[in-house]
Amino acid sequence: MKYPKVVFQLTLFMALLFVGRASAETHKDMVSKYIEVSGIKSMLSTFPEQMDAMASQNQMTSSDPEAENMVYELMKESFDQERSERELTDYLLQNTDKKFLSRLLKWLESPLAKKITREETRSSTPSEQVNMLRYLADLQEMPPTQERIELIQQLEETTRMSDLMTDIFMDIMKGMLESVNLALPEEKRQGTDAVFAEIMEIQPIMKDAFREQMIMTSFYTYRNISNREMAKYIQFYGSESGQKEIRITGNAMGYVLKQWFADVGRSLVLLEKAQGNDI
Repeated sequence: MKYPKVVFQLTLFMALLFVGRASAETHKDMVSKYIEVSGIKSMLSTFPEQMDAMASQNQMTSSDPEAENMVYELMKESFDQERSERELTDYLLQNTDKKFLSRLLKWLESPLAKKITREETRSSTPSEQVNMLRYLADLQEMPPTQERIELIQQLEETTRMSDLMTDIFMDIMKGMLESVNLALPEEKRQGTDAVFAEIMEIQPIMKDAFREQMIMTSFYTYRNISNREMAKYIQFYGSESGQKEIRITGNAMGYVLKQWFADVGRSLVLLEKAQGNDI
């Protein structure tokens, strides 16, 4: 899936044992297991490392690296993984049931899903960025087959990765703007409707950019996945259960990230006030 998934190292005995006792698990137990098996927990744990990688990259191109580093540090300080997991758990408890989670866990523990999980997890780390760029550069010299191109594009369309990334981006921007606006003195606050309208104008541009990015990175992420395996992967996420997972998990992550960036916005305003700067 669009989000990196940590592999549950189960023996055949443990896999069979899970099938036998799944019905006895509570709803919360199944949500916790889904967060771990789906890789969301692993992804959340990498956020500080992602911030460091982004700060390092921007150091070479930023016109004001000191200010940008300050923002990245605030992002790291504002992020609380335990709180994010609690918010995610609460959201999933309200929007799923045991029957649905049982189907998802069965899929995630299948051999194919585990194999794809390993590739997604491995390729999503910041340390893999150099290898990814090198691989994509090589694609210019030796382009993939037309069948592969069509499968990757179908994967992006089926999983709606660009739609989800765009929605999350918009939620983050709104969360930060709301926080900054509320932290301002009343006489300096602006109507959020006009600001949100400006953000919405760039939505189509962001979606196109995310679509291109998701397609290109998918060539690297799934480079060890055969066309037949990719077709089966697409088939699952084209199913009712797969589409429901995409929708619910995407909304859940958007909610969690919005809360995080709202905290970043509030921290930024407080810092500016402490330094005696006007915003």
